[in-house]
Amino acid sequence: MTAEATPQDSGHPRRKLILLVMMLCMFITVMDNNIMTAALAEVQKELSASNAELQWSMDSYTLVYAALLFTAGVLGDRYGRRRVLIAGLLFFTAASAIGSWSGDPTQLIIWRGAMGIGAAVVPGCSLAVVTNVFPEGERAKAVAMWSLSAGLAIASGPVVGGALLGGFWWGSVLLVNVPLALAAVALIVLYVPETRDPAPGRLDLAGVALSIAGVGALVYGIISGGEPDGWVRPIVLVPIAAGVVVLVMLLAVERRIANPSLDLSLFRKRSFAAGSTVLFSSAFAVLGGGFVMVFYLQVSRGYTPLESGLLMLPVAVGALITGARSDALTAKFGHAAVVATGALLMALALAYYATIDRETPLWAFEIGQTVTGMGFGLTLSPVIAVALSEVPRARAGAGSAVANTMRQTGTALGIAVLGSVLGSVYRGELGSAGDGLSDDAASSLSGTLRAAPDRAEAAHAAFLDALSAAMWVGSAVALLCAAIAFTWLPGRPRAAEAAATAPAAPVPTNTG
Repeated sequence: MTAEATPQDSGHPRRKLILLVMMLCMFITVMDNNIMTAALAEVQKELSASNAELQWSMDSYTLVYAALLFTAGVLGDRYGRRRVLIAGLLFFTAASAIGSWSGDPTQLIIWRGAMGIGAAVVPGCSLAVVTNVFPEGERAKAVAMWSLSAGLAIASGPVVGGALLGGFWWGSVLLVNVPLALAAVALIVLYVPETRDPAPGRLDLAGVALSIAGVGALVYGIISGGEPDGWVRPIVLVPIAAGVVVLVMLLAVERRIANPSLDLSLFRKRSFAAGSTVLFSSAFAVLGGGFVMVFYLQVSRGYTPLESGLLMLPVAVGALITGARSDALTAKFGHAAVVATGALLMALALAYYATIDRETPLWAFEIGQTVTGMGFGLTLSPVIAVALSEVPRARAGAGSAVANTMRQTGTALGIAVLGSVLGSVYRGELGSAGDGLSDDAASSLSGTLRAAPDRAEAAHAAFLDALSAAMWVGSAVALLCAAIAFTWLPGRPRAAEAAATAPAAPVPTNTG
């Protein structure tokens, strides 16, 4: 049965349970990429993986995931989000199970990419289900809760990974996906109704193919730019240029056909364009900064993966605190003020991280993590809600996939750029202490400490300078995010302004 809600609907009777199921789907696929960070050292040891192979064991998932987000949203709108979700999660489950037994780095990279294929269906389809089963008055709060599942997964990944590695082999961080994903599939079968575009038109094969090629090439170039050899290389510049050219071709094709997959009119709507841009820049700053912070905790300060994961949990706590109230806050103060405030909090936290050292008290670090999460919670949910308010509900899968593609591309670029800043500044600040070391040893703190433990003092000092530079870049991007939000997002709702300025109604009295 297909259940496509209308603005007059009171919502699906099981909508709260459906929301929890969609949150579980999002949690599983977002946690997967973060949980792998805890296992990198064990993967390197057990599979004899090089630094480049370790990086691609992470990035193959990100690359395929980002490239297919838009296509998955289009397919969900056309063939049914419930059906596409089930198929994607089953594929993700199979790839996770096989990948957990990889015997060499190449196998791991291939199966991680296969996992990205299955995971790509989740953001667009799950968010489209949420927007279709909730009535208009409840939709913003439901989207906020859905968004929080991603924030909780980001913080939980290293904790879960560290706990698993305490008692099992490295493959357990992939195998844990199997029972979680199968449980999600069972719940979808039992409780989630089918929703789709009732009049999808002809499938836009050219748009689908160009979106995969364009986003894939762009993200590949961005990821390659974050490697130690830097950005000015053919393997970086050629894919980025090709990706831009293909995406321009996509825009030209979509403008001329009758039933385009990408509705270009959305980008002429200020809220959607601004919301997508804010999603990109906030993910760049916070998730790119979080990637760099892992090295600070685990390498510079020597905490285990589990300990560092626990130390980063306040990000999720802060996001839960503000995210749960974000819909009420935007109703009262407007999206521009709330999102800009959130971005300013992120900028402040990242600027603070630029000043920390190896002696920074943990309580002060935890305050910074909490502030980061509070800013992220104020930013993520309202931006997704206001962007999707411009998308027809029948095309919710494609619309939400565009927004999530912007977020995922921002994440990839943030990790690549801030990681590149970290590596390049580290090599420069290491100076003569890097003489005689291989490129791998001289490009990271962990490499230097392994190759030349007698140069630890100079290495730690160089790393802190590099960390500071990366965090200042992230803070600047967060400030740009605040400016975009304040300038382009909707301000205080007129109804709220009228209520605030209207004279108080007389209190009725009982005259007997």
